[in-house]
This record gives sequence, C-alpha cells and structure tokens, in this order.
Amino acid sequence: MLAWRTSARASEHRGLLAERLVPARQGKMSIRRRLLRWSNRFALVNAALLAVVGLRYLWYYFALTPSPAWLYAIVAFMGHVAMLAYIPIALVLVPVTMLIPRPPVILSVGVFLASAVLSFLALDSLVFAENRYHLGILTITLLAPPSWAFFALYFLLGTAIEAMLAVWVWKRTALSATRRIEWYLPLVLGGCLLASHLIHWWAEAHYYVPVTAFTRYLPLYFPYRDAGNLWKLGLLDRNQAREQGLVAALARPPDGVLNYPRAPLRCESHSPTLNVLLVVIDAMRADALTPEVAPRLSELTRGAIRFDGHYSGGNSSRAGMFSLFYGLPATYWDAFADFARPPVLMDMFRRHGYQLGLFASAPVYRAVGLDRTALARVPNLRLQTVTSRPGSSGRDRALTDEWYEWLSGRDTSRPFFGFLYYDAPVAIDAPVDYPLVMPVPPGASRQTRRHARYLTAVHYVDSLVGGVLEDLGRRKLLESTVVMVTSDHGMEFDENGQGFTGHGTAFSEYQMHTPLVIRWPGKAPGRVGRRTSHNDVAPTLLGGLFGCANPAADYASGQDLFSDRQWEWLIAASYADYALIEPERVTIVYPAGYEIRDGDYRLVRNPTIPREVVRAALHEMSRFYR
Repeated sequence: MLAWRTSARASEHRGLLAERLVPARQGKMSIRRRLLRWSNRFALVNAALLAVVGLRYLWYYFALTPSPAWLYAIVAFMGHVAMLAYIPIALVLVPVTMLIPRPPVILSVGVFLASAVLSFLALDSLVFAENRYHLGILTITLLAPPSWAFFALYFLLGTAIEAMLAVWVWKRTALSATRRIEWYLPLVLGGCLLASHLIHWWAEAHYYVPVTAFTRYLPLYFPYRDAGNLWKLGLLDRNQAREQGLVAALARPPDGVLNYPRAPLRCESHSPTLNVLLVVIDAMRADALTPEVAPRLSELTRGAIRFDGHYSGGNSSRAGMFSLFYGLPATYWDAFADFARPPVLMDMFRRHGYQLGLFASAPVYRAVGLDRTALARVPNLRLQTVTSRPGSSGRDRALTDEWYEWLSGRDTSRPFFGFLYYDAPVAIDAPVDYPLVMPVPPGASRQTRRHARYLTAVHYVDSLVGGVLEDLGRRKLLESTVVMVTSDHGMEFDENGQGFTGHGTAFSEYQMHTPLVIRWPGKAPGRVGRRTSHNDVAPTLLGGLFGCANPAADYASGQDLFSDRQWEWLIAASYADYALIEPERVTIVYPAGYEIRDGDYRLVRNPTIPREVVRAALHEMSRFYR
C-alpha cells in the first residue's frame, strides 16, 4: 500500500510538471508553435532587461553630449538592445526548436544564452565606465581575476533571473491567446534598428556630429556609414554639407568627449621662424627610396636626415595621415572627425600666422577624411585637384603647377606651411609615355608587372618633387624651410606569398615601412637606424618650431624624432581593425577576433598574448577620452 501511494504521488508530481511544460490545449497549439511563441516573448522580455542594464551607456552620452540627437540615441539604443536579445534566439534557439521541440531543452538553452548576453552587457558597461572601451575577444582575455569573479557572479544572478522569467513566460503562453502586441512590438523594435542605420547614414553624409558621436557608446554597434551613394545619386551637395557641418562643429566644443590636449600647451617659438614643406607620396614604401627609383629624393638625403626604421601609423591613407598630423593612434579618428577637431600642430600653424598652401591630388574628403580631421577648420579648403590631364599622374602634375603659382603669390613677410599630397604611386598611374624604371621579363606574373608600373609611378612623382625642391632653391627658400618627405603607408605585391596585395590588407613590413627624409636648416645630415613612427612627427615640429615645453604625452603618443628613444610597440590602424606591432610580433585585432603573426608575417599557431603590451595599448587608445 505504501509503495502504491508513493508511486501515485510520483505520478501526480510528473503530471503537474507536464502541465507546466506541455500545452494545455495540445489540439489547438502544437508544441513547436508554442515554443516559437515563447521564444519571441522571451526575447522581448530580455530586450527590456538589457535596456535597463545598458542605461549607463545612454547616461554617459546624455551627460557629455547634450544635443537634439537624444531621440536618435534612444531609438538606436532600443533597436540595438533588441538585436542583441533576438540574435541568439534567431541563430540558435529557433533552429534547435525545429530539430528538438522539447520544452526542457529549449528553455534551458534559452536561459543560458540570455544569461550570457546579460552578463556580457553588465560587465561591458563597467569596463566602458572605467576605461572608455568595450569588451572584445582580445580584451576579454586580459580580464583580471576580480573581473572574472564579477562575470561569474553576474552570470549566476542572470541565470536565476532568466530562469524565473523563462518559466513565467512559458506559463503565459498557455494561459493567454496570441496578442497583436507581441508581433507589433518586434516590428517596432526592428523599425528602430532600421531607422537608426538610416539616420546615421544621413548624419554621416551631412557631417552631423551629435548623431555620429553616439556610435562609440554602444558595444558591437556598427551603423551604416557609406554616404557615397547619396552623392553619386545627386541627392546631396557634398561641399554644402561639409560647410554646414563644419559651421556646426565650430560651435560645438569637443571638451565633453575629448581630453585633447591633456594640458594647455606652453610654447615659445624659436627665432628665426622656419617655413615647413610636408611632401606625402601616397603608398611609397621605404625600399623604393633608391637612386634608381627615386634619384631626386636620394640626392636630397645627402644633405638631410634619413630615418631608415620609420613606420606609418596605419596601412591606409586615413590612418597614416591621422597619425602623421596628430601623433595619435588612428583608433581616435572617429572621435576627432565627429567634432572636426584639428591637431594642435595645425592650431600652432594658425596661431603663428603661417600661410597654408595645401594641395592634394586625390579628394581630401574621400576615405582619407582630411576635411573632417587635420584640415577641418581651414577656410576655403581646396577639396580636390581639377584638371584636364588624365589620371592621378595628371592631377599630380597640376598640383605641382598650382603649388608654384601659390608660392609666387604668397605674402613673403609671413612663414608658410606647404602640404603636397601626391597620388600616382597608389593608383599605379604614370603617364602613358613615361619609360619603365624596371624591365619586365616575358611571362612575368601580374604582381611583378604591377610592381614595375608602381616603381615607374614613384619615379615620376620623384621627378615632380625634385622640381619642387629645385624651385625652393631658386627662390632662396631652402635654407629657411624644413622639408619633410614621407608616405601615408606602403604597398604590397604578395612578396610574402600569402596573397596580401595593395594596401589596407595587412600590417606587414611592406605596407607599414615608409620613408622619412627631413632637411632641417642647422641640423647635420645623417642616417637614423632606430625605430621611429609617424607619431613622432608632430612632437618634433611642436618642439623644434614652436618651442613647446610640454611632455609629448600631453598631446601625442610619439616623441621627438631627434631623441635617442625608439618605440617598443606601435599601434597601427586601418578602417575597422588595428594592430599592435612589435619588432618580432604583430597582434591584429578585428571587430570579432584577433590573430598573432611573427616577424615574417606568418600566422603563429597557439600564440602567447602579449598581455602587458595589450594593456598599455588599450590605455593609449583611451587616455584622450574623458
């Protein structure tokens, strides 16, 4: 009898459990349908929970960036947290439901996924509050034991909360009929997500900073930003949009977001005041500086200082030029572009009355984004070179002629800053009748032929730069002008046999190692073999020209080129990813992962993460934020 009663109680208990996890009206609703309905409701509840946890992101944006774009921030925030809640459901839970429609399995998987997302967001909000960067695959590996303890605690608490929510939502699916709101609300949240991307697209095209500045506040947020289609379709006047955006930027101080410079500059300019001519040859790599390929620049090196171990701050024009003018990692590009904040170097040129002769072959508003960063507040900025001559080589020729004309008409009582940005090498475009520098053997590979044409384009630009230097000599300006010749990045032709070509595709020696030649009146010529970078150029000019006594760390990541120090690691950026370059190791960080390569750029299997370097780099990439 006792055994029978025990068995009856067990059967009753199983029956009650079945009532909780099995539909009350099985004939009217299949188990699979009920599970899918539960998944949708559970995702909605989690979107609300994630919104509560992530309110800190909105708080920082609202506190530092008061603007009419708060409505956009709320819409983008709601759409993004909804996406974070729905993606695990859509990618994992729905397929599992279709294969294994068992409530205990589906609810358990759902609780685990939701707890993981909730814990990640809670920990990320703490990391962002303290360091102003978000968690990623690499940064997670650097978490200290206390951080892992917090994550474990968050996960346990999250699991308890999510389990209760899961059971509550499951019961509701049996007790209530389908309501329109549970289908309309996801559509509204999806509309928020779509609207946020469209608004950001519009804001990017119109240089509307209050919207674009919000991007860095959300983890895993990558809004649509390619405004080129609006310009191509004639829906937007680029010049008008730029002018309107810059007018707004002038009235919008960046002090709420940027802490740049970290201290007021203390400068006392040296006498006599020197002119500056900065020549940048797009994609010229260091090993192209030879008498055969660049005879005029090689001749310049005899009376100048050549830096043999010089590296760009990126493998793209945007990153390279940003590091050259600012002396900072180009991971800051978006923040400075959002506020049209020029570098302190350009501030000093204007403060000391320098005339600005700025001539770029390719448009300055394209990917390089000089119109929004280094040259953002230059009045009547020359946006591009317009000429009837064909190709990049034709624009380079026209650029040089315009430089001669500008130099002839300048005010000779004032110093000048000249900037010549040549384009033919990156376009591999020498004039059609220009002789090849390197003969191409019959049957040569495509990359060998491209390399030969590339060297010919470098030779052509070298002839133009040689003419510029000769002209300075004829005008008796060479002895009162600091001449700097460098490149924004290098160029690769699959020398490593790994398929990397062009630029912006790898952080290899061929794409990062650039020439740097400086002719500075009063400084003895020579060769410098230690490692230097574009980050060192701004501190050198600020100290050498304007007598700035601040430590370089107040406004840059580099140091004076004429000091005896060299970098032990270098932050190099591209567009979406960046790398930590060491003499024998390159750590590449992608939005969704990382990899480590050796000094020959070969992938390292089972690598050891350079934790101290990564920690120092993360600090360097955040210390100019407030």
